[in-house]
Amino acid sequence: MQQQDYTQVEQQYYRQRKQTSGWQNLVQVLFSGILSSADDEDGRRFLALMGSNLAKQYPLAAAATLGELEDQLNQLLGQFDWGVVKIEATNQQLTLAHIAWPAAPQGSDESLWQMALVAVLEGAYGEWLLAQGGQPSVSLRWQESSREGVLLFRYQNGL
Repeated sequence: MQQQDYTQVEQQYYRQRKQTSGWQNLVQVLFSGILSSADDEDGRRFLALMGSNLAKQYPLAAAATLGELEDQLNQLLGQFDWGVVKIEATNQQLTLAHIAWPAAPQGSDESLWQMALVAVLEGAYGEWLLAQGGQPSVSLRWQESSREGVLLFRYQNGL
């Protein structure tokens, strides 16, 4: 994947964003409770399942192109105030760059917040791609080498 500068996309998103206070605090309490009461892998699997269930509650129409899929995802993410996704394709994989994801509530553990959001998004994106005709054997995984401010997910066979 070529290195993209998502700064402009992020800045535009934040300029248009509605500030809704309170929900991050509730979600942070839930994330902390889930991740502290289970080992890391069990907590991540549970949050991924919740993301998958969320995607099933908010199905996308069949998209004829990646551009249509990206537009539908961004419309839905906009309803949740969850940022923006950009999709890039190569012959071997799709890369989903999630930009301007919700910030952790002030005073909370940012790494825990990010880990929980990543798990939820892995489940949601995986379910949406599966519903678009993806294969259950193809996995979607977060790339830990993601640069600051962008969560990179790779959808590729054999991950």
